[in-house]
Amino acid sequence: MKRFTMQALTVSLLLTGSLFFSQSLHAQSQKVTQSEKWDNTKAATWSADFKVVDIPSKADSRPQKAYLYKASQKGRPLIVSLHTWSGDYRQADPLAEEAKKRNYNYIHPDFQGANVQPSAMGSEKVIKNLQEAIEFAVKETGANAQNVHVIGVSGGGMATLIAYMNVTCPVKSFSAWAPISDIEAWYWESKARGAKYAGHIWDATSSKTEFDAAEARKRSPLYGVIPRKQRRTSQLFIYEGVHDGYTGSVPVTHAINMYNRVVGDWKYGLALPEAANRKAEVYADMVSEDEIIRLLSFRCEPKADKGKMIGDRNIWLEREAANTRLVIFEGTHEMLPCAMDLIPVEE
Repeated sequence: MKRFTMQALTVSLLLTGSLFFSQSLHAQSQKVTQSEKWDNTKAATWSADFKVVDIPSKADSRPQKAYLYKASQKGRPLIVSLHTWSGDYRQADPLAEEAKKRNYNYIHPDFQGANVQPSAMGSEKVIKNLQEAIEFAVKETGANAQNVHVIGVSGGGMATLIAYMNVTCPVKSFSAWAPISDIEAWYWESKARGAKYAGHIWDATSSKTEFDAAEARKRSPLYGVIPRKQRRTSQLFIYEGVHDGYTGSVPVTHAINMYNRVVGDWKYGLALPEAANRKAEVYADMVSEDEIIRLLSFRCEPKADKGKMIGDRNIWLEREAANTRLVIFEGTHEMLPCAMDLIPVEE
């Protein structure tokens, strides 16, 4: 099947998702409301144990703000938790108290704030801010530089993938939940749904008169270049709920395409996402177009091992190769409460 045909079918399936395979509306609404825990974009009241810091920045003339928690002893792990698409460093983050309980160092940086302006949304300033935040936190807290873990959901998941593709300091793991990987694609997907995110993307990437697809692709982790030397021992985890794109705002294809892109690059020398997706028909450790269409239409995998779980959710599809793991689970646009347990922290 040609890529154009598959994409057209994907859009059609997503736009008509309400016609396929009815689900329990009560159960789905319960899952959607979980997002309020990590996607409330209003400034929150933080515990006094978390200090607001100013990170010196070469990205622009002003320092980058962040909330920082310092563990009670040196050499402890560092959790770098990245804010969501429309949030900033001040928004509530349930991972903060989790990190504190485990005596992990923690930072919640701003990296240009909400993705509504050219300086944000995967810009060069964002990339510099992310690296500066990691380096600052390691130095300020005395964290183990070999035990650094980046995690985020939704826009924070996109930022996690951007960090994977760009930062050059040591990072042991990257955990991207419900991420956007292709900003150009998400513009058209959001526009079709009448979602506000299409306007955000236009404002950040384009002129007043014309959508700049090339600029959107330039800022997208899917089209970046992996810093192979720095990522050689890093682990990448991509988690996505199978109903996202129906009851959530980011189609599941963003997660799958990013997984194929990374594995295709590391294992088979396929640096372009289109080439990786074509070869996925051949390689069993990647996700084929047939499997993608099956997931989009069924929103489950009847042949999946019912004993495979992530937290309390069924896993419908799982792949692992080249230090990269993809998990498609029974859920929507969300980060599960077990997220911190899944980070491969070395104690």
